[in-house]
Amino acid sequence: MRKFKLWILVSLIVVMSASGTLINWEVAYAEDAAPVTVYRDAHYSGTAQSFDVGFYDVNVLKSGVGNDTISSIRIAPGYRVTLYEDAIYSGNGHVLASDTEWLDNFNDVTSSLKVELIGASTLPVIAYRNPSYRGVEQQFDVGMYNLNEINQGVGSDRLSSMRVRPGYKVTLYQHQNFSGATKVLTADNDFITDFDDMMSSMKVEQISPVDSTSVAVPGNTYSDVSKRQLLEAFAPKIWFAQGEVYFPSSVEYTFPYVDRYLNPSSGKYELKTKTPLDPYHLKLPYFAGDLANAPIYAFWVEKEYQNVDLVYYQFSPYDLGKTVLGTEVGDHVGDWERVTVRLAKFEDNNTQYVKPVQVLYGAHFLATIYSWDEVDKIDGTHPVAYSAFGSHGMWKDQGNHVYKDLFVVKLIDVANQGTAWDTWHNVQAFQYFPNQKTGVGLGNPFPDWLGRDYEDPNSGAIYRFGNPSQGTFFGQPLLAGGPGGPQQKTALLNDVTLD
Repeated sequence: MRKFKLWILVSLIVVMSASGTLINWEVAYAEDAAPVTVYRDAHYSGTAQSFDVGFYDVNVLKSGVGNDTISSIRIAPGYRVTLYEDAIYSGNGHVLASDTEWLDNFNDVTSSLKVELIGASTLPVIAYRNPSYRGVEQQFDVGMYNLNEINQGVGSDRLSSMRVRPGYKVTLYQHQNFSGATKVLTADNDFITDFDDMMSSMKVEQISPVDSTSVAVPGNTYSDVSKRQLLEAFAPKIWFAQGEVYFPSSVEYTFPYVDRYLNPSSGKYELKTKTPLDPYHLKLPYFAGDLANAPIYAFWVEKEYQNVDLVYYQFSPYDLGKTVLGTEVGDHVGDWERVTVRLAKFEDNNTQYVKPVQVLYGAHFLATIYSWDEVDKIDGTHPVAYSAFGSHGMWKDQGNHVYKDLFVVKLIDVANQGTAWDTWHNVQAFQYFPNQKTGVGLGNPFPDWLGRDYEDPNSGAIYRFGNPSQGTFFGQPLLAGGPGGPQQKTALLNDVTLD
């Protein structure tokens, strides 16, 4: 078979030594039968290049398909590909685990990529050159790693994020020979803000994985019942702002007031109000929601590196936008906002545990991640979230949060303690399988509207949960288009990313 000579920046071939694991530069060859093939054109056509498991920088792409030219990709079952916008595995990333005949928003932008075997074993510590577990990476076992070992992988003064499995302790040193300022990590950290680009040596030790935050898995098995119990145990306490009038509801609560129709623009079935919104800022009575009966939509999503994301979605019938120079902009029918708790799974003395390590708060197009010890909690396991007035963006703290600067005005979310919602009292629980793009109910049915067959008039699947957009004002829609549901979000569709 024809072969491409592929230089791998960080080889998956590791050399074991007394001090741990070093990562070497190697030459690898990928045959036509390799698990991944990228194409210059859509529909798997044009110049092609094949890849095996490994890391491939811009120089490799230039030797085959080209830089910024990938439009479609074939991926064998059981493999994952991360496309990066920039060289050296940096910039925006796009993760795929199945054939894609058109990369859409990621068309013609790939300058480096990574191919992985889903579920492959890793060493307990992984260091990354960039935040959010991106860039050149290097794996470590228990041991001492000085400057020369660090420079063979992530590089001295280049560390920005790190994965640390429960039961391990990493001490970072500012200088070589284990000297200078130090920082200790015992859990994943997606951006080491106070030690970014400062590490020149490090030590990895094994410790007890059980600590005060560890929670034993009910029944010592990951059954549907225990998953539901854990989803309830970590469900957030949400504070709605003072004066809030647009509260959550179930999706079904809105059905008497909306039509599921085929939108000719998208070719998919969406929702729109039975009563036309004329004017666009018309407020219908059902927009007030049904907080007394509203569920939190909770998803158990297995992620790589022995992680589980508990993704909690709040649905509201209406989102109130902002007032810009006296004009109301950005309202939309239907609203989904989320809080995600990341758990690390481990076993100790034949007992299964989960350990909460991070919490994500989603607000509009933003997602902010905090370590578990940085967030306020109720009863030790329920993170506190603040749902902003009208727009429902989720924030860790009270206050006025600027999330966009339009130059003529700043868009601000106002968050404070008005009405409290203890979401664990009404949980709709599901497990979602990212690579299969489907899910099951955990003690309750899996609703038709969570399906993805958006072109079937009888499927019940919903592509957009609100009216189409109308008009613009300073680049912002007067009435924004209805949002997609959880089944379209990275949080459920990506088996690695915390989103």
